[in-house]
Amino acid sequence: MAKNNPLLDTNLIIRFLTQDNKEQAKRVEKLFTSKNTIFEITDLVIAEIIFVLLSVYNLPKNDIVEKMSLLTEFEKIECNKKVLKTALDCWSNHPISFIDAYLLALATVEKNSCIYSFDNKLIKIKKI
Repeated sequence: MAKNNPLLDTNLIIRFLTQDNKEQAKRVEKLFTSKNTIFEITDLVIAEIIFVLLSVYNLPKNDIVEKMSLLTEFEKIECNKKVLKTALDCWSNHPISFIDAYLLALATVEKNSCIYSFDNKLIKIKKI
């Protein structure tokens, strides 16, 4: 990720994705369309967005995966695309938390990585 791109906070993305506050959602949309800027979203913010959409908004996992896939592929967004795409795919296909899917994605993308865990769901997916 570039050092000079503006960072986006979870609340901006939540407003944009849920449209629960129309005024703020329009401001975020205007930010995305009016500036010739690339914005950064960190992996931690992605995880928080997913947590909020699941726990506060009670969105189904498949809806969240779809929204997050579109967000991470959006041309104005810079993020850890390869790891996040792998994590979203894994999370979509297995009954595990997004954080566990993210760990599996890191272990997959970073070929020399391994995971130590007592989590039986993880062990069933990948030999850990």
